[in-house]
Order: sequence, then structure tokens, then C-alpha cells
Amino acid sequence: MTETRALLNKIATLRQRLDQTQKLASEATSAAANLLDDWAPTPLAVLQRKADAGDEHDAVLDGVVRAVAPPESPSLPNQLTMRARRVLERGRDLLIRLRDIADAFASPLDATDAARLFGRADPLTVLYRETAAMTDTSLRLVPMFPQIPSAQMHLCEGLEAILAVIAGRLKLLTAGVETRRAENDRIERLATLFTDLDAGRPVDVQPILGLAEEIVADARDGGPLLFREGDPGRPAHFAACHGLTTARVMARVARDDPEWRGRLADAVLAALLHDAGMVRVPAEILTKTDPLTPEQCRVVEAHCRVGAEMAARLRPDAVWLAQAVAEHHERLDGTGYPAGLRGAQLTSLSRLLAVCDVYAAACTARPHRRAKETRTALTDVLLMAGNGALNRDHAERLLELSFYPVGAAVEMADGSLGLVTAAPTGRRDLNGPARPVVAILTDAHGESLPAPRHIDLARRGDQGIVRTLSATERRELLGARFPEWA
Repeated sequence: MTETRALLNKIATLRQRLDQTQKLASEATSAAANLLDDWAPTPLAVLQRKADAGDEHDAVLDGVVRAVAPPESPSLPNQLTMRARRVLERGRDLLIRLRDIADAFASPLDATDAARLFGRADPLTVLYRETAAMTDTSLRLVPMFPQIPSAQMHLCEGLEAILAVIAGRLKLLTAGVETRRAENDRIERLATLFTDLDAGRPVDVQPILGLAEEIVADARDGGPLLFREGDPGRPAHFAACHGLTTARVMARVARDDPEWRGRLADAVLAALLHDAGMVRVPAEILTKTDPLTPEQCRVVEAHCRVGAEMAARLRPDAVWLAQAVAEHHERLDGTGYPAGLRGAQLTSLSRLLAVCDVYAAACTARPHRRAKETRTALTDVLLMAGNGALNRDHAERLLELSFYPVGAAVEMADGSLGLVTAAPTGRRDLNGPARPVVAILTDAHGESLPAPRHIDLARRGDQGIVRTLSATERRELLGARFPEWA
């Protein structure tokens, strides 16, 4: 045989082996998928991609390796004790409950969006993925139960302990899902309203009035002040999130205002609607990280006029509402836009809304800057009031939120992390430290405490708050253990 013929034979043999390897990998991946479908929640693979896009490739390889390995017998032992059967039934029940809440994680954000907005995977999605995997792994142990009853009883003890942990995680997941669904519903209702108003479609005012009342009630009941960061790539979503955040600030500030405390829902409604006109601003402008051009600035400034027109269509009888929306970027010293109004030309609600808008915007991130700490944001608003741009009385009412409002995630002087659960009462000393009540969640090394430890800083001179945590740090701290506060 010539050398050429020998080389051709080797190439043909190599190609045949490659074809066989590719076929084996394909069959193995299919087999792994079928095996998981029998045991694991159906959406698990989807959630893995959502939780971390980089895991997708590793998951495929892992599936191939597991399927190629010698398969374990799927059959159950000939005899299962009653205790083993109860454990199996409990595991399957947990699995069904996990499947029931899976749809809550099918958000419009893909893994890339989540990484851009959150800085990392969504903690609640990660918790779901891990819990589903724990349940799946636990149930896979059952076919390996020995025939001897005493040995089965021993394994049952371990499985019962694992399932108890899973049940605790499922309780957290359920609470988180309920909170997330409610919040997503608020944002979606508001975003849809903005879109419909912009398109000239008929709208029902009652849902938005109900949302305003809901926000007022939450503030009255001492709920946490949550700052929602919208996606600037989706203008309606972006405007809805900022409107919701501003409304929550308004509900806590206006209750101390002599003119608006009797009309809290009206003031909150103005805050919900004030940025509706942002739906007309193109996403490429909202997502810019460098300074806007003069033409782009004019496009952004037009949102005040557009929003006022929307408010007038929604409530033709409420001139005060359209006026507040139109003027929320005006300043007392005439440096605002779009009309450069000043002083007495501005309504009281416009002045109050301007304060809430500036504070809420400063506390949330934008493509061109990070979110400011609540203390820094409050200080900036007070400085603007001192310089004559904002109303001083309205700005000082933000002090009722405290430098660290209820719901703020904070780092303590000793390195521990906690959550503000109650704000101090009375006027604040601007030169002194903030003294709220804090629930300490981790020790100085970042390890979670078995249960929150509450500290009243007004009674503890040896402790103090160093800073508020960023949105990403907050999600990491609260996402899994306290999802309703994340």
C-alpha cells in the first residue's frame, strides 16, 4: 500500500470516529434531558440559562458526562417501608409545588439584561434553581434504598432533614414570588397606562387610582421604602419604575404637608404620572452613558409637556394634576425646564413633586452614573434647597424619612450588615449620626446570623451606620433570606 493510500485510510478512519463521537454526544445529551424530565421541574433548564448565561455550556457538557456514565437502576426496591413511602410522597409534593411557582420566574429579562441591570444573577432565581436541584437530588436517592428496613429507616432520617430544609426554602420562595408578582403587576399596570395614553387608546382611571391608594396604605403601615430601577432600554418600564419610586417617597413626605396631607392619594397620583412622557424618549437616548447633544436634551425636556397632555386626557377635571406633571422639572430660581418658571409661578404640588423626584432619581442608578447613598441623596436635596433651587420646607420634610429610611440595607461600623426597620422620631440633627433601629442580619465577617438581631442605635453609642448598600449588594444580602424586602 502506498503512503498516500495509507494516509487516506487514516483520514477516513478519523472522520468515522468523529462522526461516532458526535452521534454519541447527541444521544447522551438527549438521554440526560429525558432523565431529568422524569424527575426535575420542567422549567429548570430555562431557569439555569436565566440565572447565569455562562452556565448553559457547562450544563450541556455535564449532561453528556452523566448520560455516558453507567446508568443507575431507576427501579425502586421491592419493599419500601411506610416511612420511606411518606418521604417519597413528601418529596414529590415539594416538587409539584416548585413547578407551580416556576412561571413567576419567566420575566421579560433574559440573562444578559439581568446581568446589566442587577450586576449578577437574580438571587430569587438562583434560590429556585438550587432548591429544585436539591429536591431532584433527594428523590434520586430513593431508587438506591437498600432492601433492609432498618437501613431504609436510617436513610429516611437524612432525607427527612434535607426535605425540611427544602420546605423552608420553598416557603421563602413562595413569599418572594408573591411579592414579585405584586410588584411586577404594579409596574406593568403603570407602563401599560403610559403606553395606552401615548397611543390615544381609551383608558380606565380606576386602576391607577387604586394603585395610589395602595401606596398610601403601605406608607401608613410602615412598609419599606423600595427604590426600583427600571430598564432604560424600555422607556415605558423605565418611566413606570421611577414613577413608582417617586410615589413611594411622596406618600411619606406629603403626609406631613399642611396642604396635601388631606389629599395624599392625589399627591401620589401626580408622582405616579409625572414621568409618563418619557415613553416618547428613544431608548438610545435613555441608555446613553456620555453627555447628551443639544437636540437630545430638547427631546428629553419635551417629556414634561407630553406627560402633562397624558395627565389631562386621563383626568380632564384635574387641572392641578397636569400642571404638576408639566412643572416637575422647574426650579424656584428659574434654572429648570421647560419654561424656566420661578417662585410663585409654581404650584405647591409642583414644588413638592420636584423634591421627591430629585431624591428618588438620585437614589437609583442611571446608565451614566451609580445610585447615590440615601444620606448623600438627602444632603444633595437639602443643598439644592439652600441654594434656592428647591423649596426648603418640602426638602426638610425628607428628613422624616431619616438619612437611612425604613427598608434601607446598611453596613455597620463593625462590618456587620443589616436592615433599617424603624426610623427615629422628631427633628433630625444634620450634623449628628443617624440613629434608627436596625435588624442585624450578618456578623462582621459576612456570615448570616441564625435570626435577625435588632439594635436601637439611639440607645447604642458604640454602634453606627457607615453606608447604605448598593442595589446589587442589597439583592445579595436579602434576595434569598428576605425576598419580600429585596
